[in-house]
Amino acid sequence: MRKCNFCGASLDADSVFCTECGHQVGSSSAPPQQPQQIVPQPVAPVVPPANTVSATATSMESSYEQEIEVDEEPKSKTTLIAIIAALTVLLCAVGGYLYYDNVYLPEKIDREAPRYYTMANAVVLRSSKSAGADYNKIGSLPYGTELITYEQDAEWSRVKTTSAITGSEQQTGYVASQFLLSKPDFFLLNSIFGDQESKENVFTTKCRLAILNYFKSKGYIGKIDDQLRTEAGITTYPDSENQWQIFCKPKDAKPNNVFFKRLYNKNSRYTDFAVIIKNIVNGNRKLLYFYFDEDETPHFLTEQDAPDGVYVNDILMLPTGEIYVRYSY
Repeated sequence: MRKCNFCGASLDADSVFCTECGHQVGSSSAPPQQPQQIVPQPVAPVVPPANTVSATATSMESSYEQEIEVDEEPKSKTTLIAIIAALTVLLCAVGGYLYYDNVYLPEKIDREAPRYYTMANAVVLRSSKSAGADYNKIGSLPYGTELITYEQDAEWSRVKTTSAITGSEQQTGYVASQFLLSKPDFFLLNSIFGDQESKENVFTTKCRLAILNYFKSKGYIGKIDDQLRTEAGITTYPDSENQWQIFCKPKDAKPNNVFFKRLYNKNSRYTDFAVIIKNIVNGNRKLLYFYFDEDETPHFLTEQDAPDGVYVNDILMLPTGEIYVRYSY
């Protein structure tokens, strides 16, 4: 049996080529190499480690977020600044309105409102326009209390005290208008009292108003500092002829420089009022005589010279309507 020199397969005697490997039988050379068919092998995808994938993804996300932040940061800052500016303007507007309405405007009204002064020894400040009751009493205002006056009519004035009363803060309320005087009138009246005793003896508002009206009609003035006179708005300039004042003994002392008696109208509700005034420059003295209507309106009746150093002891009304004064030391 013949055998193939290349693969060792059994061959027929007359075989020229090996039926197994295809080589020529009897050839001593190596069979020609056939080109090998390259079969592509599937290649598995390269999978990076999990931590690498996560890091890469995180890096990409971070990069993306940074890009977004870079794009949005100016917009965010601009929006925030706009919001802050708007809030600032709003707060300023609200604060300005509240300041104007609660601080500036009330202070402006108070500054521009006229000042009036109490001419009675005690004026009741009330919470409403109702006299003769206790429920609406706020306090008692002494003589000379300065009042910021918002409204005034013939009966009532709405006022505010310029300082605390009875240990409390400033109070707003109503007082009877008849007990108030304007600043010039009050300071003129106050200048007429030469001592505390004269103020205590001329204690009713109707008598004080009688004296004040007389001084204004005559162009008289009492003793007052020039600066205070100017600040009070009193236009009368003091000289040797027009400076007169009242001086008295203690209240209820008799005889005195004031006298009360019902003579002009025997049926009147009020007694007549007589008072001696003295020129503080030349020393002259004279007696003034007043009577009153039923509504307390004062009327000047007459005047006459009064001796120096004497007091009024009694006054009589003569049939002629003239008054006769008895003086004593």
